[in-house]
Amino acid sequence: MDSIEHYRKKIDDVDRNIVKLLTLRLDLAKRIGSYKKTNKIGIIDKKRELRIIRNIKRNLNKSNKNFIIAIFKNIIHYSKRAQSK
Repeated sequence: MDSIEHYRKKIDDVDRNIVKLLTLRLDLAKRIGSYKKTNKIGIIDKKRELRIIRNIKRNLNKSNKNFIIAIFKNIIHYSKRAQSK
């Protein structure tokens, strides 16, 4: 059986990857925000938000569904804020 430190190291590795991916996602959201401003497109796109959540749900199992959906709703919220700046 692996030690607790082994599992913690794996969590640290996952956390680093999450940070990299969230940073990339936020950068892309800012670029979309610039595009929307240039082309006079509104920031809010409820249909897109629903598609994102629907796509995420397809890849989830029931045990972590609420947790992951809540996280993605926050990601969407902060992405919209980044686009507004």
